[in-house]
Amino acid sequence: MVMSMSRSCGALSILLATAALLLAFPGYGIAGSWKLEFDWRDQPSLTYSENGKLIFLLGCGHAFALHVKYPGTPKTSGSASVEIRNGRARMTLRGEFEEPSGDDQTTFIQWDLGFARQDADLYGRRWDRVRSRLLDLIAKADPLTIASGQQHYDIPHIDVSGWRRPIEKCGRV
Repeated sequence: MVMSMSRSCGALSILLATAALLLAFPGYGIAGSWKLEFDWRDQPSLTYSENGKLIFLLGCGHAFALHVKYPGTPKTSGSASVEIRNGRARMTLRGEFEEPSGDDQTTFIQWDLGFARQDADLYGRRWDRVRSRLLDLIAKADPLTIASGQQHYDIPHIDVSGWRRPIEKCGRV
């Protein structure tokens, strides 16, 4: 009985030590990472990758683009929608399927927050409100859930400082 309690205490000590290490060094418990990068034109992109595969991309260039790995079985083309939520708020985004390429696992894409290129509101006040709502939702997420129907997956909180300001400048060239 004493030996059994000793083993239990030893196992508990190992478990608590592992938990403490994961709390002290959270990157070790997560296979993914967030990055803020800029292309040669100084256009920003915020990405989340897991095991070398791109899962989430929010960026701008000629357009404001959101690419995410579709939760469930994706098609290679056609209309699609995903819900992004953070536990308190949610947004449904309508876009389309795209074929993944290389290490890119994103299979859902939405351009310009769903606004048409010819829409006078593109990059206007209404667009700014939608963009701000999306960025607020993403910023406050811990975790960020990407869902479609009953299928979903979670992405950890963004741990990149200063990511929001460059993304907010999209469309302000």
